[in-house]
Amino acid sequence: MMAAHAERFLTARAGNGLRAVGEIKAGAAIRLREIKGGDAQSSAPFAFCVARKFLQSACHNCVRTGQKLLRCSQCKTARYCSVQCQKEAWPEHKSECPCLKRVHPRIPTDSVRLTARIIFRLLSDPAADGEELYSIAEHQPHLEDMSDEQREGLTHLCSTLKIYLGQENTDRSLPNGLTPISLLARVTCNCFSISNGELQDVGVGLYPSMSLLNHDCRPNCVVVFLGRRLQLRAVRHIQPNEELTISYTEVLAPRVERRVQLQQQYHFLCQCQRCSREDTDCDLLAGDETVWMILREKLPQLEKLQAENQWEELLKESESLVSTHAGAVPDSNVYLLRLLDLAMDACISLDQYENALGFGNRTLGPYQLHYPDPHPSRAVELLRVGKLQHYLGKLEDAQTNFRQAYDVMKVTHGTDHPLINEVRRKLEECQAELRMNTQTYY
Repeated sequence: MMAAHAERFLTARAGNGLRAVGEIKAGAAIRLREIKGGDAQSSAPFAFCVARKFLQSACHNCVRTGQKLLRCSQCKTARYCSVQCQKEAWPEHKSECPCLKRVHPRIPTDSVRLTARIIFRLLSDPAADGEELYSIAEHQPHLEDMSDEQREGLTHLCSTLKIYLGQENTDRSLPNGLTPISLLARVTCNCFSISNGELQDVGVGLYPSMSLLNHDCRPNCVVVFLGRRLQLRAVRHIQPNEELTISYTEVLAPRVERRVQLQQQYHFLCQCQRCSREDTDCDLLAGDETVWMILREKLPQLEKLQAENQWEELLKESESLVSTHAGAVPDSNVYLLRLLDLAMDACISLDQYENALGFGNRTLGPYQLHYPDPHPSRAVELLRVGKLQHYLGKLEDAQTNFRQAYDVMKVTHGTDHPLINEVRRKLEECQAELRMNTQTYY
């Protein structure tokens, strides 16, 4: 499918935005009209960095994980999956290398390291910002909208940034009147999390022209990544001149949670159709409120166990909560659904695949209910459950879920994405094994 086009325009509700130049079909990749550089299918970041959690496991150039990595001998922080990636990354890394070396073994936050990379790019190539459809200087810092606590936190980050950069960099003037603190504020409101095929946030990047995209809790587009390159894809049929939107928050979240996050991080009160109606959370918050409030309160503790890879403790706690409270709330309840996902993760990590499948099967109906439009999260959930079924010899069930994952990914990822190629291979393996079993039977 050929890439469709979008252009910048002034919206009535939210200032700058992007709109369709012509009719856009579901599944089309969208390129921005009049942007310099890049190809028709994806956009490179102005600057990016690997997330702190993945510093030792992701390549600092292509962001791939699961590879044996080479470490930079100078800063002892940056890692690369090949000599070629190390060479490609050097123009970006050479300025930050002495900064990382200066603070080693401490690692600044993602926002500080990303802002530093933006500063290095602006200083070395001031004209680069002008090649964007939406320059960094045009991004809103929202300093006046921040609370005193947020401004205090930003000031602390700015102090860390100046220490990280060193005197030799902080004394240099930035173009277009930009300052370190205003850049940090812009990064906070406009950066994108770079996710891999498993939807893990392996990095963070600034894609200035894509920052024109406004928010909707039921958007008509999604963002996916090919390495560190961003791809914008339509998930519904879009009319000419219709605004293009993405979701800034987790779609699978109740109205109050979405609005609070949007207000705190992006400084606006969402008035989209989903947020304007109070009855849109009937399924997300189904069941006994006193019970799902208990589950909601327990989730941060369980997510901490997940982040620390404490799988046995996570499984013990999540199984106990599921067995104790599941009768009072349906699987469609968002907090129970998150609990089922955590339990499945723990089971997979502990090689308890039958139990993992039991939890995974319970998530598929709710995912279909809560994601009425094609969405990467539903596709990945179908793929995960399909892999468990395939491993356990439940070939017909696996084939069904691989087919559904493929149908969703044709829209959300396109037919050339590495993840859909993986689904295609799994589906072919499944079909071959089913044919073999049929021949053996006869």
